[in-house]
Amino acid sequence: MWLRFVATFLSILAVCVAVLNIVPWMDIQRWAVGEQRTVQNAMAGALRGIQAGDPLAVWTLCSTTAAYGFFHALGPGHGKVLIGGAALVSGVTLKRLSILTVLSSLAQAGTAIFLVGSLYLLFQVSSEVLVNITDAWLASASYAAITAIGAVLVFRGMRILYKLGQAKQIAHGCCGHAHYPSVKAVQTLTSARDVVALIVSIGVRPCTGALFVLVIAARFDAFAVGCLAVVTMGLGTAAFNLTMATSGVAARQLAGLGAHNQESMQAVSATLHVTGGVLIIAISLGMLLPYLS
Repeated sequence: MWLRFVATFLSILAVCVAVLNIVPWMDIQRWAVGEQRTVQNAMAGALRGIQAGDPLAVWTLCSTTAAYGFFHALGPGHGKVLIGGAALVSGVTLKRLSILTVLSSLAQAGTAIFLVGSLYLLFQVSSEVLVNITDAWLASASYAAITAIGAVLVFRGMRILYKLGQAKQIAHGCCGHAHYPSVKAVQTLTSARDVVALIVSIGVRPCTGALFVLVIAARFDAFAVGCLAVVTMGLGTAAFNLTMATSGVAARQLAGLGAHNQESMQAVSATLHVTGGVLIIAISLGMLLPYLS
């Protein structure tokens, strides 16, 4: 069983490395950054239109922020890492995971609204300080939380493998059949604690673009419109993250095609937990290290 686990684990990692090398991620990210700047200029123009009383400016702003959220998600970020990893290892349906993806993105919007509403409007904290708080404190807290979730996934996967090994010993030593862990025991995101941890770890760090929109909207006495624009920005981010969720669920289902019995299913699930956890830890630590140096 351990040889099969190691072989499967290395195969999945090899596929992930191949994908990272084949897909031109740097070119995609440079293109996404350029599109973000274009969209930021369009957002500023829409906000000026709102200040001038243009009736179509609100629609322009919301559609632009939705596009910004989508392009922003193409760049380096923690949300898609965790969503993709959760989709790979969890036993939940795509529908449930899609709901969690949308809620996580809206949680980011809610954090931005809370920060600007409480710190900027009430305490007159400057926009530069808000960005520093987001980058220096909330970003590192988010990456640390995601690293912890990855560690939990690795722990769960190794625990499943340990139980499978025990079950085989029982099967050979006593009653003649294996007491494998139940399907529910190897699933992820089935408890309220798992769901809250995922949403909080993503939502704790707001997008700096959302802070930009809210601060400018507050200066133009249009904070409510800014809140609406930030929500649509979150929905744009969710639209991209949904592609990661769909890809993760598809990969999980493909990995389970060769499982013909309960033992094989649990071994595949354990391997996916360990692999997904290792990938999440590696990527989130890569994002966290610059804040620790």
